[in-house]
Amino acid sequence: MPAAHVGGQVRPRGADGRFWVCGPKGVGSVGRAGTLEEAFALVVANLPEECGPAVLGGAGRV
Repeated sequence: MPAAHVGGQVRPRGADGRFWVCGPKGVGSVGRAGTLEEAFALVVANLPEECGPAVLGGAGRV
């Protein structure tokens, strides 16, 4: 796939009612969050420093 996947993923609520936040491509755990807002804040806080905005297209597209 020509896209660069650098962000994490938010998984549905578990038995404890919280969201599971994992790293890029589902690797590793970043943490758990009680709300979607908190979950996506964890994703954003763990983006690489050089990460720019998401764009439609492949990794080579400028």
